[in-house]
Amino acid sequence: MTRPSRALQLIAAPALAALCRTAPVLAQAKPVTEHVQYLHVVGQDYAFEAPSTIPAGIVTFHLVNKGLDVHQMTIVELGVGHTLKDFFDAMHAKGQPPAWTIEVGMTPTIQPGAEAFLTVRLSPGRYLLSCLIPAKDGRSHVEKGMTSLLTVTAKGAAPK
Repeated sequence: MTRPSRALQLIAAPALAALCRTAPVLAQAKPVTEHVQYLHVVGQDYAFEAPSTIPAGIVTFHLVNKGLDVHQMTIVELGVGHTLKDFFDAMHAKGQPPAWTIEVGMTPTIQPGAEAFLTVRLSPGRYLLSCLIPAKDGRSHVEKGMTSLLTVTAKGAAPK
């Protein structure tokens, strides 16, 4: 095996060093800054207290259980052309969210007096906050009214 000449090494070394100095610049990404919204949600037996309209973007939900029963919060996006009645009818018939909903996220089940956090990115649309836990009588908390409709508007749109 032949070794490169000393002259070739002297020429190649600065070029390689210059290339290495510029490589990290090419790999750097510009940071994206986006405001994270904070949404306080109170769960009680059997209802949610939450805002009805927020702008699209990253949202941290802070669920506080002020009820006597365990609760959780599942966020589902209602499909285009479907109503709350459609959702409730499907829940009553099958005991689970219908296939045309899109589950966005859910908190863990929390005990009375406890809290949970969930951070998601929401696009404009209609979402349902719902507690899917079954009560002692076998009916889900949703069937008992533990839901809240959340409308997500385009950024910059005036809240309703």
